[in-house]
Amino acid sequence: MAKPRVNKLTSGYNLLWESSRMMLPEHKERINGHRESLNRKERPVLDEQEMEELALRIGESLETGRPVTLKLYGEYADREVTGVVTKVDPQAGRIRLRTALGDMWAKMRDVIGAE
Repeated sequence: MAKPRVNKLTSGYNLLWESSRMMLPEHKERINGHRESLNRKERPVLDEQEMEELALRIGESLETGRPVTLKLYGEYADREVTGVVTKVDPQAGRIRLRTALGDMWAKMRDVIGAE
């Protein structure tokens, strides 16, 4: 019968370092940060036609008071917000929406779709 192969990970054979297998909090944070960075998404670049379509939908909601669903960019996942556009502030680059949860501001550069 063959003898099992012994290495430094075999229990009882690495007695000098057996109890010191641990990870520092700084190392753990760095590893978690690296894992998150692998899941990051790039911000999509909209062409001129898509930009016009977004402006049309936002303007229509502002004028008529009909709800619009905006798709907003997120680093890890996009999100959708439904509400009525109540104000567009082009100098600050943001849009105010009245949603079921209350008023909120959305950055214009984060809007990547509208329905």
